[in-house]
Amino acid sequence: MGEKLKSLLAGLPVEKMKKGWLPVAGALAATAIIVALLWQNNSHYTMLFGAQQNIPVAQVVEVLGGEQIPYRVEPQSGSLMVRESDLPKARMALAAKGIRAQSPAGYELMDKEEALGISQFLQNVRFKRSLEGELAQSIMALNAVEFARVHLGISETSSFVLSNKPDSSASVVLRLRYGQELADEQVSAIVHLVAGSMPGLKPQQVRVVDQNGTLLSSDQYDLSRRQGGKAGSEAIQRMRQDTERSLANVLMPVIGSENFRVSVVPQLNFSQIEETQERFIGQPRPASESMTQENTTELLAIGIPGSLSNRPVNPPASKEEDESAKPQATRNQAQRKFHYDRDVRHIRHPGFQLEKMSVAVVLNQNSPVVKAWTAKQREQVEVMLVQAAGIDAERGDILTMTMLSFSEVEPHVEPDVPWWERQTVIDWSKRGGIALLVTVITLFGLLPMLRRIGRRTEKPATAKMQASVPAPSGSDEDGESDGQATSLPVGSFQGEENLPPSSSGLETKIAFLQTLAQSETDRVAEVIKQWISSNERSSSRK
Repeated sequence: MGEKLKSLLAGLPVEKMKKGWLPVAGALAATAIIVALLWQNNSHYTMLFGAQQNIPVAQVVEVLGGEQIPYRVEPQSGSLMVRESDLPKARMALAAKGIRAQSPAGYELMDKEEALGISQFLQNVRFKRSLEGELAQSIMALNAVEFARVHLGISETSSFVLSNKPDSSASVVLRLRYGQELADEQVSAIVHLVAGSMPGLKPQQVRVVDQNGTLLSSDQYDLSRRQGGKAGSEAIQRMRQDTERSLANVLMPVIGSENFRVSVVPQLNFSQIEETQERFIGQPRPASESMTQENTTELLAIGIPGSLSNRPVNPPASKEEDESAKPQATRNQAQRKFHYDRDVRHIRHPGFQLEKMSVAVVLNQNSPVVKAWTAKQREQVEVMLVQAAGIDAERGDILTMTMLSFSEVEPHVEPDVPWWERQTVIDWSKRGGIALLVTVITLFGLLPMLRRIGRRTEKPATAKMQASVPAPSGSDEDGESDGQATSLPVGSFQGEENLPPSSSGLETKIAFLQTLAQSETDRVAEVIKQWISSNERSSSRK
């Protein structure tokens, strides 16, 4: 009988009894399924329209909702995204409703066929529209710009008007993305982009406005003033940080970082000054010299023009009177030019001149180190701070050192939040929910399925074992066959009192083992061992 039981034990599905791995395998399978579903939901989404295409979002969302097409909104750019499999269906539905992406038309307007006899005015309008569209597309290439529209005011040339011609101008209207802003450099880039695309258009004639009506291009053409103001703020901040760092490096090793505070206020002169200096060097040197000398002895013409002038001159009375009446004239003239050696200098000041600096240092008088200072040590510390900050008394710099009591820093008390609203509780609740979901799927989904599969594989094996075991030929003393004992009550194994008697037939024990294997698989091996041991004891008694 022992050999028969061993063969029966070898034929039973012992692997099913070792089912400790089933929960682990079920949990892994459920986790893999959940991850696959999440990955399936998050992937294979594509943009419905391009980033630079203007679409009526409200109408598109209404159409997609009516067609039951799932969609998502990309959080950074705000673009609508649908699944790749639903992309043709979504575009067909939008086309049927007459909703199309609108992008500014550029030079493709010039590709249209022109009717014969089109006027020059219409050609100019078409060229202007194409140029505006190209500029709008270029501006929309910026990440912060969602849509742009450009208006050009082109000054027309005329052969009859040569002066007082109005300048060309341009206006740009921008619609920025949600939460985006344009820096000053970006606005300046847009201004110069538009100005550089049209001959004769100056940056001062370009205006940029956003969707809120804010003029973004105010004073954009004055780059020197804008850059100077920005550089001035950076210079003040840098000087303040350098001075505070220098003072902190001196005080921190002495009294600690919590026992002092420093405040620095520099005053800078940002006026840009240009001056030209000219100096004369050494003694003057003659550069040129001219002299003129003139002598005149002729008689001067005197008298009144008329008939009396033609009368002959009376002869002189004597020789002496003649010599005294003879005219004489002499003139001398001299001119000299001197040049000096000159030194001409053109000086341009940068505009960052420190006029005054005020420094305030507060020390904690409750600090043990500060309390132990004497008056002489305080003076030494103050002199050290003056040198560390670079204080110049002639310039008017001031450093003030004061000792005060610091107030104790109150600890930050977070508001009392109910435990169910705490973030940690919410996070652990999510994790617990996922774990509970995996456990439920494993216990009520995977394990019953595996048990059914195991039962289906057990039935053919049990039938083969029953066919291989010979039927008993004897009967008991009452004349009844042992096969009647197959109608044992089905119940769970609780002890030896529920076991069939040792004198039962083999078929009765096999039926009991089959019933026990369906309810309590772990007990089958124990029952078989008990039967084998009882059989060995009975054989040893004999």
